[in-house]
Amino acid sequence: MKLLAVFAFVLLSCHLTAAQDEVQIVQFTNENNVDGSYNFAYEQSDGQKREESGVLKPVEGAEVPAIAVSGSYEFTDPNGQRYRVDYTADERGYRPTVTKL
Repeated sequence: MKLLAVFAFVLLSCHLTAAQDEVQIVQFTNENNVDGSYNFAYEQSDGQKREESGVLKPVEGAEVPAIAVSGSYEFTDPNGQRYRVDYTADERGYRPTVTKL
């Protein structure tokens, strides 16, 4: 009987620990506009964050517009160091800037 009680306690402890480790979305926004522009952002319970916006813009010499995107995200590496990456992506390519927080 004692063995059964210990086994049940261990199972319950494992279940509660797993539930606490699950990452949840704590904030989320999303907007898609008829002109092709958009914005979105989210934040997770583990501290990860991301935001991005995009617009269509004319490109010299091109028949169709291109999308220009800018945004950022934050994360913590396995050593506990926090980083923020700000980026722009357009007809000139992807250009990130990384900052330690």
